[in-house]
Formats: sequence, C-alpha cells, structure tokens
Amino acid sequence: MIKKDLLNITLSLLLSFSIIYLSLSNSWSFFWNSLSIPAQEPFSDLKAHIHFYNCFIKGINIYIQPCELIPLGNANISTHPEIWLKIVYFFNLNNSVFYNIFIFTILSIYFFSLIKIYSNLTSHKNKILFFIFFLSTTNFILLERFATDIFIFILIFIILNLNNKIIKGLLIFIGIMLKYYPIFLTSIFLKNQKYLFFFSSIFILFIFFIYLDQIKLVNNNILEIALIIAYGVRSITKAIYHLSIEYNFLINDYNYSFFKNVMIIIFIVYSLSLICWGFLRPQKFEINLNDQLSNYFIAGSSIYIGTFIFGSNFDYRLIFLIFTIPYVTSLKNVLIKNILIICYLISLNSFLIQHSEYFISSDVIHWIYFLKAFMVYLCKFLVFTLLCFLIGSHLKIINFFKLNEKKK
Repeated sequence: MIKKDLLNITLSLLLSFSIIYLSLSNSWSFFWNSLSIPAQEPFSDLKAHIHFYNCFIKGINIYIQPCELIPLGNANISTHPEIWLKIVYFFNLNNSVFYNIFIFTILSIYFFSLIKIYSNLTSHKNKILFFIFFLSTTNFILLERFATDIFIFILIFIILNLNNKIIKGLLIFIGIMLKYYPIFLTSIFLKNQKYLFFFSSIFILFIFFIYLDQIKLVNNNILEIALIIAYGVRSITKAIYHLSIEYNFLINDYNYSFFKNVMIIIFIVYSLSLICWGFLRPQKFEINLNDQLSNYFIAGSSIYIGTFIFGSNFDYRLIFLIFTIPYVTSLKNVLIKNILIICYLISLNSFLIQHSEYFISSDVIHWIYFLKAFMVYLCKFLVFTLLCFLIGSHLKIINFFKLNEKKK
C-alpha cells in the first residue's frame, strides 16, 4: 500500500510539473488549442483573483466597478466571494515564487485525488469511463483555466474519504464560503438524518443572516453563458432570450427576469417530481455498493442537479460527475445506464463539439450551431432528468422516509 501511494504521489508530481513547465513555455496556446480548448494566459482564472485583489487594494469595488487589470474579453466584475481576496493575500500569490508553488501544490493534490479515485475502481467499465473524464475537454479546460472548481473538487474528495461527520460538515462550510454550490453536499448525510437536519439548518442560517449579501452580489454578477460549453437553467433561458431577440419572439429585456425565475421554479418542480417518481416506482434494479461509493454518487449528482437548477455553469463543473461513475456503471437497468454514459461522453466534450473543425465549425446563429447546441443541451438535460430519478430510487433503497419498515 505504501509503495502504491508513493507511486501515485510520484505520478501526481510529474503531471503537475508537466503542466507548470508547459505554462512557462511558448507552446501553451498551441497545446491547448490543438485539444479544442481556446487558450488564454496560463491559469487565467487564478490570475483573475490576483487582478481583482490588486484592484480591491486600490479602493475599487470589484463587485460593482470593473477591474481594469482583467484582460479584454473576460468578466471584469468579480463573481466570487470576498474570501478569495483573503486567499490571494494569505498565500502571497502576487509573488511569482509563492504563486508557482501554490499552483504546483494544488495540481499535485488534484491529480493525486483523481489517481486515488481510479485506483478504487475495480471494473474495466469504470476505468474506461474514468479515462473518458480524464481525457475530456471538461478536465482540460479546468486545468488550463485553473478554475476555482479544482479547489472544490479536492475539498469534496477529502470530505468523501473522511469518517468524522463533524469534520465533513466543517469542510462543507468552507466550500460554501468558497462558492455557494457545496451546500448541496449536505445530501451526503441522507442516511444520518439528524446530521442532515443539523448541518442544513446551520448552513441556511449562516447564508441568510451572514452571507446573504455575498450570495446576492455573486448572483447578480454571474455570467449567463448561452453557449454549447455551458449548462444550467440560466444558460437555457439566456439562449432562448438570444433566439427571441434575433427572431423577434416573446422574450425580451422587459420580461427576461420574470421568464428566468419562472423557468427556475419549473425545474425545481420537475426535479422534485422525478425524485418522487424514482422513490415511488417499483424498483427493478438494485445497486450493490458500499456507503462510500453511494455517497460518491449522491455528492456528484447533487452538485450537478443543484448547479443545473440555479446556475449558469461552464462545463468544467461537469468534472464532479466523475464521482457518479461506480453507481452509473453498476445500474442493472441497461437503458438508463447506456443513456447516461452516452450523454456523459457528449456533454464532457462540449468544447470539442463547439470549437473543433471536425464537428463542422459555424457561426453561432447558423442552423448547424443550433443543431449541435440542441444535441448537447439535450444530453445535459437527460443527465439532469435521470440523476433526479436515480436519487429518488436511492432514497427508497436506503429507506429514507422509513415507510417500508415492518411493524414490530
């Protein structure tokens, strides 16, 4: 076991060193562009935090005023909580030495987490699906941008490999401060309802009384991406808005906000209906996985469902679906399993479909682009639908509502 861990650590360090070395070379743009990733300056998302920090210390309100240090074409209003400013200050990321050490360390932990997940997979199907994730444009864009989701991924991996529920709750709390969506991780306490109620109550009270202003700022500034390379209700509504403006349909600047809120409510009702259906429908399949791998599925699917309903997300956030691999490949229902795997394959490579010339490059208002967008959005919607249903089925398997207990 020690030799295996040493090998995993060594491989993680080598992969991290390779990324760092590539970032210092002139081949950065060529390498990522060849993989259908529109390259920016190395680790642009992390550098954005540094730029926002430098604007902040100059007295600029980065949540209202544009930061002139952000490169042209990128969002120059911050969409992250203030804790990221403290992270830049605490780790002294303006210093190039500390900056590179920080990146190298985080990348090493990230790769080690992925390798550990792979080493815990036993079947060939699981390992093949894992490599689809690892070699997908979802993972590539996460690494190229050094998106904040890489921190959340590491945090979730640690949470899922701990036994102490109090420490799990504390780490989820840290995740909520980094980005709102780790609140959906409270679902990992489904089999421990007292912890589910306790932590959910604490987190909701914290957000409502202390963190609400931060959440509102982030929500108001969130970039709604109406492209193939995004997912979520707010991406769908923004795409419908652009189509409506282009072809003079009903949705316009005056009613867009109302339309968006109605769509969010519709998807909340839709997801709850699917969960109920999954719970009430007679089970034709069972999942024989231990509690840890079941929690992997709950964590990955809850993040996807929650961010789908309430956010507009670049597709690097699909990396959390990697936690659902053992559950999905263990499904006895061949139709659901195959639909999910096919939709995973397409959704995870949306950057390839949007940017690669092999998928018929076209303008965003061309019918070819509409057709490609419809295919990818349909896959992401099917993933959302089936994961909601499977969560409902899982609730029945663990007897969440204790409706099937025999009377003593």
